[in-house]
Amino acid sequence: MGPLRELSITSMGMLLRKRWKLVILVILVALYPFIDSALQRMSGYAIGGYTGSLVTVLMYAMLALGLNIVVGYAGLLDLGYAAFFAIGAYSMALLTTPHPPWDTPFPFPVNYFWVAIIISAGIALFSGFILGAPTIPLRGDYLAIVTLGFGEIVPVLFRNLTCVTIPFVNINCLDLTAGERGVSLIALPNVPGVGNFSKIDLAPWYWLGLLIILVALFLNRRLEDSRLGRAWMAMREDEDAAASMGVDIVRTKLLAFGMGAAFSGFAGAYFASYIQGVFPSSFDFTVSVTVLCAVVLGGSGNPYGALLGGVMVAGIDRIGLGFMTTVADRLGAFIPFLGEIDFSLWRYGLYGLALVIVMLVRPEGLLPNKARAREFHEGQEEEGLSGIAAAEQEVERESEAG
Repeated sequence: MGPLRELSITSMGMLLRKRWKLVILVILVALYPFIDSALQRMSGYAIGGYTGSLVTVLMYAMLALGLNIVVGYAGLLDLGYAAFFAIGAYSMALLTTPHPPWDTPFPFPVNYFWVAIIISAGIALFSGFILGAPTIPLRGDYLAIVTLGFGEIVPVLFRNLTCVTIPFVNINCLDLTAGERGVSLIALPNVPGVGNFSKIDLAPWYWLGLLIILVALFLNRRLEDSRLGRAWMAMREDEDAAASMGVDIVRTKLLAFGMGAAFSGFAGAYFASYIQGVFPSSFDFTVSVTVLCAVVLGGSGNPYGALLGGVMVAGIDRIGLGFMTTVADRLGAFIPFLGEIDFSLWRYGLYGLALVIVMLVRPEGLLPNKARAREFHEGQEEEGLSGIAAAEQEVERESEAG
């Protein structure tokens, strides 16, 4: 065992030397709450305080990893992804709130949060199957329109479930979701020996978000290399060819919608517990568009690209725009019109500009799937070669005519 142990230690040392930049990045990310607190203390709370914003950034990264399954792996354009986010959030809220419609939360045998978050993801997964079932024969624009409609229906449904009557169990006018008031007082995570999370110390929320991201990233990679993942990619490239080679299109599509929805439901449950309230206005169409932008910008089909896109888009929104507004306000002392600019009002215009630039400069995304990037560049090279050949033939014809 001695030589084997020495060999494993040597191999680990070589790996660390090769990936030392990645190791440093991981350490800095894991220790960021401590770095943030130190910066605040040293600057008298003038610098730092971004841990709470990064919790929201991590939530968007979770959503991007889920949408990467549907759009990146399976090639299904889903414009209603925020619906599953809402379903996960409302499931967590209704399972754990002590407020009406229930007098007490459901009597789970252990801490409410850990059981409820799994059930919420399961409910979202089932909802993904429900959405996927009628969309089996649809492709392209038609699929996008149907998912867009589903994404608009779900928030409206939660907004109007304020007087539910179930005759067989003698329930009359049950206020299930409280409309625009939303559902509040949702279960907090509880860790043995630590106690409940709180909104005062945000570091545990940050670390929990990192843990969920790592699990989601691991599952994305495992799915990509699995038989199901290869079936998704075959269907993405050519659905008819995949079906002729024995891929069960119905099952494959349903599993894509279901798995993507489960990731979104997990993120929704985490989000609901963090903000301690869910409201229909939090799940509008802009959430779906923002997550789709993140996947496209990062690199569709690559989980690391989706993660990068989610962090970039949400980071610019939650941190970057506020920082830019502060800088513009200070420059307003020298250039008056800058002091009147609020960059947060321009967020969707900036998203659009970023998409246009990326599609022109790097259409495969910032960190694309290697196979898809290779296919894209090979296609460009073939087009270039065919253009050169056509030009040569034209020159030859002109010389013969002359």
